[in-house]
Amino acid sequence: MQSHLAWATFLLPCAICWADESASEIARKSRERGALNLLDLTAVMKLTTVDKEGHPKEQVLTSSAKKIDGRARSIARFLRPPSVAGVAVLTVEGKGDEVAEISLYLPKLKRVRRIARTQRGQSFMDTDFNYADLGASGAEDRDVKRLADDRVDGRDAFVLTRSPGSDSPYGQVTAFVDKETYVPLKVEYRDREGKPFKRYRSIKLRKFKDRTLAAESVMENLQSGSKTTLELTQVEESHLGDDAFTERALERG
Repeated sequence: MQSHLAWATFLLPCAICWADESASEIARKSRERGALNLLDLTAVMKLTTVDKEGHPKEQVLTSSAKKIDGRARSIARFLRPPSVAGVAVLTVEGKGDEVAEISLYLPKLKRVRRIARTQRGQSFMDTDFNYADLGASGAEDRDVKRLADDRVDGRDAFVLTRSPGSDSPYGQVTAFVDKETYVPLKVEYRDREGKPFKRYRSIKLRKFKDRTLAAESVMENLQSGSKTTLELTQVEESHLGDDAFTERALERG
């Protein structure tokens, strides 16, 4: 569902704001109100990964997010298929210049393990997303440069680019951010050698109360030929307490 257009009386002030808005400010708003802006929400998601031969693999999970002590925390729990049911992932937004903390609970091993910085380039649950895609820090917003504005699927977009650090699997990331909603409409990734690597696209936008979510998006691996589609099948307000977003909670299920 496409988001509603702003009233005409707000168009000129917004255009002035766009001209003055810094790259770091746009990046911060995009991160906070981005495609999966699930703060105080719980969503049911379907991940469908199709390999280059066309074979699909489907996974269903729930995801919730909350800001605690100024840092966004999210928890995802896989529901099916049975081979991944019970797997849980906790992501805590990086503090200051630190990267996000990512903890993974594996029910078969009955233990929680931290994802090391050197593992950020690994695939997340055999999809085309990797651990580096799960979380960010405010420090990353300061490294962003703003390029000339563009249009994506008929929508005006800011264009931001950054070169992540040595721990990232990416050499360069360029994001096309919707001017109206700050949802990333498209993100282009290059590998450490500068070659096209992956491409993210928001396919459908959906209004939920006062925010806009990416109801359907896709991450394509341009080198392997695979792609993963992410669909929000259900969204509702969350009433989880702070204790639900801890490593100990991962084991409770």
